[in-house]
Amino acid sequence: MRIEASGAVSNSPITTLAEEELTFLNRVAAADGSAEISGGLLAIATGEDESDSAQTASSAWRVYADDNPGDDDSVAAADDSVAAAIGESALIGFGIRALQGDRHAAEFLIAPDHRGQGLGDKLLSTILDEEPSSWCWSHGDHPGAQRLADKHGLGRDRVLYQMRTDSNLNIDDLPQTAAPEGVTIRSFTSGDEAGWLRVNNAAFDWHPEQGSQTPEDFAEITGAPDFDPDSVILALRDGQVIGFHQTKLTDSDEEGRLGEVYVVGVDPSIHAKGVGKALTIEGMRRMVAAGAGAIDLYVESDNAPALGLYERLGFHVAVAHVSYAPASPTERNQE
Repeated sequence: MRIEASGAVSNSPITTLAEEELTFLNRVAAADGSAEISGGLLAIATGEDESDSAQTASSAWRVYADDNPGDDDSVAAADDSVAAAIGESALIGFGIRALQGDRHAAEFLIAPDHRGQGLGDKLLSTILDEEPSSWCWSHGDHPGAQRLADKHGLGRDRVLYQMRTDSNLNIDDLPQTAAPEGVTIRSFTSGDEAGWLRVNNAAFDWHPEQGSQTPEDFAEITGAPDFDPDSVILALRDGQVIGFHQTKLTDSDEEGRLGEVYVVGVDPSIHAKGVGKALTIEGMRRMVAAGAGAIDLYVESDNAPALGLYERLGFHVAVAHVSYAPASPTERNQE
């Protein structure tokens, strides 16, 4: 095999994914039942995330089935023409590492018909050699990922459930929005940014990606050309924001329009039982009214109250996403 690197590891911008490479990733995802590369990292890999820091501070690796014995198990900088490289040998694997929040995140895959040959082990070693502090994600909780993690001293740290409703969801299937007494539920309007930011950072002070947002981060959201104020639902009491629900709609050829309970946050210092439930239901009703046939959400596996609420609202666990913590320097040196 041959591994080609681009991005920070080779002192160059990321060589973005070509259309045929995206088709390859989609084929692997279809075979496994879950995409191996998450949305944020995929946006960097495709060039959709155009920030210079994303393209020059991240690294990507392509694995090729190369028949040239002289190139076996080699790691080299990527050629200028990815299409030419694909023509020379088959793409059988891909990996990417990027900084998300205050952590480096790494994700990778090997084509199903090339597994069991040590290629995943080689690719993971290459990624960890570049950035030993990377947190590695397994989308689907694959046993093979657990074996690789054990071998490299990575610890199972966090499990994130992807939950989904049944298809063909109808608005009559959902309860009415019922805000607690004294609480108003309404859409975002200009001037709500500071309250929304405050609640977000208070609710997610523990979260490596969602916490520690800045006014500039929120200005980027609200200033986007396609930002819809109705996609952010706020809960207010005495004129102060105490909770929010940010929704998302996505269209695909395979599944039609999907909704996502993107982020729900409630100020942990307030005492108004039912705020999170009211925000969630209102967002679901809006997404179904806008044509969503099913709704996804992500929730920590140890968040029992949220899991209970979502199950009562018709969600079931579709995929488990597992984060593996990096090995300590001592553990790495013992490999």
